[in-house]
Amino acid sequence: MSVIAVARRYAEALADVAVSHDQVEQIDANLRLFSGMIESSRELRETFASPIISLRDKRRVLDALIDRVLPDHKTTTLKESEAGRARAETLTANLLRTMLNHYRLHHLPEVYEQFKREMNKRKGLIIAEVITAAEVGSAEQKKLGRTLEKRTGKKVQFKFKTDPSLVGGLVTRVGSIVYDGSVRTQLQEIKQRLKRGESP
Repeated sequence: MSVIAVARRYAEALADVAVSHDQVEQIDANLRLFSGMIESSRELRETFASPIISLRDKRRVLDALIDRVLPDHKTTTLKESEAGRARAETLTANLLRTMLNHYRLHHLPEVYEQFKREMNKRKGLIIAEVITAAEVGSAEQKKLGRTLEKRTGKKVQFKFKTDPSLVGGLVTRVGSIVYDGSVRTQLQEIKQRLKRGESP
């Protein structure tokens, strides 16, 4: 089974638990933190992925991280205002330990990515990555948002990037669909037609 398929299974199960306990935001924050730690530390990734390091030693490392980052994951006597955070910390710690026991903890960044996608799907929200040759003003962003919302029938959240090599126009990626309206691509298409002897 592929890493993405496994990550999706963990993410869907965690999304169910997070929603049922009304802890989506806190679990998201906890996962983002641990995912970032694993992504940014080659040593941690290699430790959790290593077939040479014993599971017992990996548990010690994970438990030390959990105790430092999620101090309330074991606490049972908290004020009501703090109980939600502690519950989210316990749920996060349980996920991390389960993934470790199944030799998948080094794939936590992929699980977190799938968790975000699953939560967005449940909210009817899609992420659109828009790449333009130059910065896009707020009026153009709103217009693009309305266009994509009409086309997809969903709420759209944008991630804007610039790439001067596009020359002009834009490339929009929504999930696996790419809308390429860049001048660079149009010039490449004209070049290909000219090579084949077609008129542009």
